[in-house]
Amino acid sequence: MILKLSLHSLIARLVCLALAVVVWGLLATLVYRQLLTSVIGNERRLISREQIAAAAELFPHSARVQARFANTELAELSETLAHEEAVARAEAAAVRAVQLSPWDYSMRLYLATAREMKGDLAGAEEALRAAVRLAPNYTEVHWRLANLLLRAGKFEQSLAEFRRTVETDPLLLPVALSVVWSASDGDFAAVDAITGEMAQTRLGLASFLLNQARISEAAQVFSQIDRAARLTLPEAGAFLNALLDAGEIELSYRLWLEVMGSAEANGVGPWNGSFEARQLKGLTQFDWTLSSSDYAQVVIDPTVAHTGRSSLRIAFTGRDTTRLEREVWQIIKVRPGAAYKLACYVKTENLLTPEGPRVMLITQKGATVAASDPIAAGSQDWQPMSLDFTAPPDASFLILTVRRIPRYSYDDPTRGIIWFDDFSIWESKGAATGRTHGERKAW
Repeated sequence: MILKLSLHSLIARLVCLALAVVVWGLLATLVYRQLLTSVIGNERRLISREQIAAAAELFPHSARVQARFANTELAELSETLAHEEAVARAEAAAVRAVQLSPWDYSMRLYLATAREMKGDLAGAEEALRAAVRLAPNYTEVHWRLANLLLRAGKFEQSLAEFRRTVETDPLLLPVALSVVWSASDGDFAAVDAITGEMAQTRLGLASFLLNQARISEAAQVFSQIDRAARLTLPEAGAFLNALLDAGEIELSYRLWLEVMGSAEANGVGPWNGSFEARQLKGLTQFDWTLSSSDYAQVVIDPTVAHTGRSSLRIAFTGRDTTRLEREVWQIIKVRPGAAYKLACYVKTENLLTPEGPRVMLITQKGATVAASDPIAAGSQDWQPMSLDFTAPPDASFLILTVRRIPRYSYDDPTRGIIWFDDFSIWESKGAATGRTHGERKAW
């Protein structure tokens, strides 16, 4: 049987037109409803509470609208400390949102907030655990659950969630450490448990403990971090700097040597006396600190050396009343009261100066321990230089530096170039004189 529809009659045409209008009307209504619920459900849209409440009644089957209504009610509660009826409305809306969108973890967060504000911590925990199952890799849900468990007195359970939070977002570590530290009355085991095993978070824990004046535990954590990570992560250098700022120079020195891969924890400097080792960014605490100034350009010269390939070059700019103070220096370890000999090699080229710079040893407060004779003007190939000194009885560290301090308020410019190479220091049995000596043998 074949059914034929004829549209030649006016009535048939009108019926088809009516059906088309109805279909298009339904589609337009659906589109309009979808657009409206999307706008209302968008938390970034500023809509009054009355409008959201009306929309919740108009669209009872929209999970997003119900969630927005629940959130609005909860916000009103937090601002006005409103009544149990508002809490009940928020919870009911959140329940509807969960039922309408059971696979959306965010709906469970609204429900958890409503239940906690009602005082139902068990119900709030149930909602948050359901959210964790739906979104196990989302930081927010673990963070919310961790804090709820802490407020509920389930401290040990909260630690596992804080740790998962830190693992998914290491930037939350400082806040998590502060929360757990306060809740545990400064329990090292607790903050250690939430930190995890990543080198970056372990460094964060070390820095946190240092800020809490738990220095031995901070050093312990730092020392246990993989050495390769400490060599590359900028937080390692920041930690060592913080130790120095706290006056823990011995500890900083020991840990720095660990990072640099040296077992000479009880040795003396200078480190990198021949200027061959590449400096590591952020890890120059006990290496040479070099900086240029208006008076001199200070660099490692890869083309001139007494031994090896490199040396230290100081090229003076020719500015009058030349002053060198902080351009070249290094912290070195010494034994208090012990006698030492410092040796190095010096080369000059067209050095023109009213008085050449000196190699000096000073205390951390700036007092001079020993100083060489001024480096002679002119041009000379590599010449040995040595300096005897005795470490002060109260000093374990001194500063090795090259200085030129003008005697008068004005003197003629210093020009030319000086190279230094092959610095070494060792204990000597002779009395220190604090003067420079020419030496025939190589040190």
